[in-house]
Amino acid sequence: MVIKQIMIVIALFIILSTIIITPFAWIGLIIFLFGIYQMIQRSKGRVTFSKPGWIVVAGFLLSFILATIFVEPVKETVPKEKKEITHKQEQKEAERLAEEQKKKEEATRLAEEQKKKEEAARLAEEQKKKEEAARLAEEQKKKEEAARLAEEQKKKEEAARLAEEQKKKEEAVRLAEEKKEQEAVNSVYYENCDAVRSAGAAPVYKGTPGYGKHLDRDGDGIGCDK
Repeated sequence: MVIKQIMIVIALFIILSTIIITPFAWIGLIIFLFGIYQMIQRSKGRVTFSKPGWIVVAGFLLSFILATIFVEPVKETVPKEKKEITHKQEQKEAERLAEEQKKKEEATRLAEEQKKKEEAARLAEEQKKKEEAARLAEEQKKKEEAARLAEEQKKKEEAARLAEEQKKKEEAVRLAEEKKEQEAVNSVYYENCDAVRSAGAAPVYKGTPGYGKHLDRDGDGIGCDK
């Protein structure tokens, strides 16, 4: 009797274990408990079924069979769900990484464009500076050329002024010399060639004291030469 009770407890424990594996094992547990109840009733003299032990065995076997049948789908379903969750997580992670990569590429593109803009601006500024330097150099060159031309013009005018003054000085000297000569010529007067010869001044040349046209009959600039 004790062995029979131990076996019932072990069977009940196994059935409860199968319930953990699959809910369908509850059917076997109910039949198993019903068989136990009938056995108790039989021990009290209330006979409903002639062999309630077979009901207990049938409940145990049914629980075991249901657990065997439905354990595989459960085992397969759980990994499948896990696989689906993992796949979704991997997909989300891939999408996140793709989005981050896209953002990085966009940031790189924007940085490259900004760099190109800054480089273009720098080159434009350098070009502007070069053009400004060339313009200033051209203006300086024009100023220097204008100053040179003005200096040359000034020198020419100064040279012309000096030449004019020199000319005036020479003219004044010439006039003074002519005046002097004329005065010298006019200071001596010979009435005729006899007077020139008497004075020992023959012949008398033009420009020398005593020369006169009345003494130079042939007009060769030499008076009283004959």
